[in-house]
Amino acid sequence: MRSTESDAEFEGMIMTTEQEPRRHVKVFGGVGLAAVVLLCVGMLARSGGPPQDNSVLKEYYSQLDEIVVQPPREKCSKIGANCVSTKCCKITGYNCFEKKPGDAACMKSCIPGVNGTCLMPGSLVPLKPAVGVPGTTLFCFSFYMDDTGSTKKFYDLSLLRTNLFLGASLFGCEAYQVYSDVEVWLSPGRVNTVQVDDVNGDFHFAKRKLTGTWVNSPIFIQIWKAIRTEGLWANHDWTVKVDADAVFLPMRLRTKLSSHKVTSSGIYLENCKYVNYGFFGNLEVISHQGFSTFLANIEDCTKALNWKGREKETGMEPWGEDLFMQRCMDLHGVDKVSDWELTTDSMCKAFRPEGQKKNEKWRPNCALTQTAAMHPFMKPYDYFECLKATQR
Repeated sequence: MRSTESDAEFEGMIMTTEQEPRRHVKVFGGVGLAAVVLLCVGMLARSGGPPQDNSVLKEYYSQLDEIVVQPPREKCSKIGANCVSTKCCKITGYNCFEKKPGDAACMKSCIPGVNGTCLMPGSLVPLKPAVGVPGTTLFCFSFYMDDTGSTKKFYDLSLLRTNLFLGASLFGCEAYQVYSDVEVWLSPGRVNTVQVDDVNGDFHFAKRKLTGTWVNSPIFIQIWKAIRTEGLWANHDWTVKVDADAVFLPMRLRTKLSSHKVTSSGIYLENCKYVNYGFFGNLEVISHQGFSTFLANIEDCTKALNWKGREKETGMEPWGEDLFMQRCMDLHGVDKVSDWELTTDSMCKAFRPEGQKKNEKWRPNCALTQTAAMHPFMKPYDYFECLKATQR
């Protein structure tokens, strides 16, 4: 039972789950892709301007009917290679900058006159036509693992129960569901987790090296199939997977998505820079068509991908659910769009400030961050202090 003081502290924090009206798709006019050159970047390069990244480019193309997409990693260039033909880089957050005509390289940023011309003409930018801006209704889901495989105490169930009581996190989405390896109450007599069964006997086939918990891709395969069978996701514009220990604000995500273009193939939002694969699982955001394609190809991906294997580029251990999902969407043509302002995640080193890059205990300042999610806040006190701080 909360005290009156606690009620006052949480006032304004409660998110309603009322259905928002579904917005009509906006279709953009026709602006051609051919020979598009970002003139302002070129002018800066020739005048010895500051280091360039892709922020000006994104602003320019936001006015057009194209969307900047990133091809699958295997189709992109290594650091140090000429990226003129691929237009993309294997490491997330790197962009293809011109050094001189016909020669370009993958860089975090580019200093004109030092690294080259630093131009980013249309011929070096991976673009696809946009079909418009969908609505912002959300189907959100999370997962509670009862048998984690570790003796460490986890508080995911407590976080989920309290967030349901508050109407916060995923429970502020138009539709939501919590899946688990057990059926357990979230709200007594009203809401339970949806249990998925170990159909293939592989829920406990391997553990993560660092945490000692079970690799979660097998159980998520069953969760995705359950989502496909239920069909609840199909009535909404976006599907969002939320970690229980991620402080998630659906209204911030809706604001971001309200102007987000999509392609005919659907998109997913990559959220971590400077890694091989940047679709980190604290907040996974996929458009309607993108998730439809993924659900239709789960069985194919379990056969075609080496998700239980051990490869150098994937950390020499079996894949977690986020990597499985990214590789499956890449395999079946869902477009990858980079969004480094979607979450603030301590598990992604790029978000840690200078001097804290090796500090895995660093956490974002929730009173200052403006992203849709902050992660991780594993203990209830820390989690809800963060949530309160976002309201100040």
